[in-house]
Amino acid sequence: MKQQRKIDLLHCFPVLPGAIAEQMQGRGALNFCVFLTYGHELFVRCYHRYTNGTIAERQRYVFAKDGAVRYILDGYSETKWRVASEFKEPRFAAKGYPYGFDNTYCILNADALKESDMKYSGVNKYNFYCPMLYLRLYVRHPNVEYLLKSGYRHLIEENQNSYYSYITSVKINWRVNLKSNNLLKMLGLNREEFKLLKGWEKRYDNYLYYREAFPQYKPPEVMEIVKAYGYERGTLDSHTAYTGLKPLRIARYLNEQQIEPRLYGDYLDQCRQLGYNLRDTAISLPHDFHTMHARLSQLTKIKADEKTRRAFAENMQKRARLAYAEQELFVRQPTSIEEIAHEGKVLAHCVGGYAERHAKGVTTILFIRKAAEPDKPFFTVEVDNSGIIRQCYGDHNTPATAEIEAFRKRYQHYLTEVFENEKRTERKLQQSA
Repeated sequence: MKQQRKIDLLHCFPVLPGAIAEQMQGRGALNFCVFLTYGHELFVRCYHRYTNGTIAERQRYVFAKDGAVRYILDGYSETKWRVASEFKEPRFAAKGYPYGFDNTYCILNADALKESDMKYSGVNKYNFYCPMLYLRLYVRHPNVEYLLKSGYRHLIEENQNSYYSYITSVKINWRVNLKSNNLLKMLGLNREEFKLLKGWEKRYDNYLYYREAFPQYKPPEVMEIVKAYGYERGTLDSHTAYTGLKPLRIARYLNEQQIEPRLYGDYLDQCRQLGYNLRDTAISLPHDFHTMHARLSQLTKIKADEKTRRAFAENMQKRARLAYAEQELFVRQPTSIEEIAHEGKVLAHCVGGYAERHAKGVTTILFIRKAAEPDKPFFTVEVDNSGIIRQCYGDHNTPATAEIEAFRKRYQHYLTEVFENEKRTERKLQQSA
């Protein structure tokens, strides 16, 4: 969009309708972005409502076929606007306001989209953290509409600044060819591959990765590996190295037996500890995996010497920060090596084999308990040293229920904040040293 047109559009902003102005009335701090139309352009006026109810306009936008523009107040003026040099999401804080100001907002009069050139953008139908940045992307590449409608919304990536925790850019996955208006060419897939990925669209990156890694396999065979391993290419490589088997054979086995890759890795580690020959397919691919796994879990008993127990006690204090509680559920760490073994025995899963690694700080085992039954084993969680939940299993390796999965996600959010805070503190200490 040419500079003169940007300036001219600034004088075309529609007046705020009284009905919409009434919607913004009230008390308590809130932010609003109002969609308006004049011709085919989409105009956006952004307002902040202060705690006392006072309303102030902070920023403006225009989205048209020939480009997008953002306007900001000129200096400390409250009425004079100018073209902004940067295009970004609205910042509602007044100049000089400290970091931490809430810049989230709600959109009013979204139906105005239907009367503008942005009517097919999908910004009102799909969840975007940064609608303004997305609309700017759509103006540049209207064919992103095909990604939204075909289940590939996730390929429109919103990148977050991990330090300040806000979205700084919206872009398209690097694998997507934006020069084409043909969906298959955009994705780099043929018709067979597109059908195979139906319902598995979020594994698109995985599929292309494994297709490149194993060009000898046909599309359905590549999908076998995708479904079994997803992003865990390193895990796949270790499994093939231990067993000597081809990737496709192991993937088919895991899919048929409904085995998680990490659970299979646990089983292979048990076999190695016991000296079993993993090149024998009767061992590496047992007919009844879960029965065999349970048997080996009983055989691999815990051997904890005094040094391991001291390490366990030393790491307990460090892990105190990982405790988490809600009304009905809570997370706590084990109080002894024996308690981890007891957990595995009661729930009939292999967590007992993790006791030594937990004691030495290689990984962390935590217990999910019901507040009503605090001493009864319920679900067991493994958290790695970067704060990521790697496993969450109940009785006989039962996957998380919908309730536990929702709890796990909230707990993961808590862990992420804990570890990010530690990183920030560490950076500050290094800077001050």
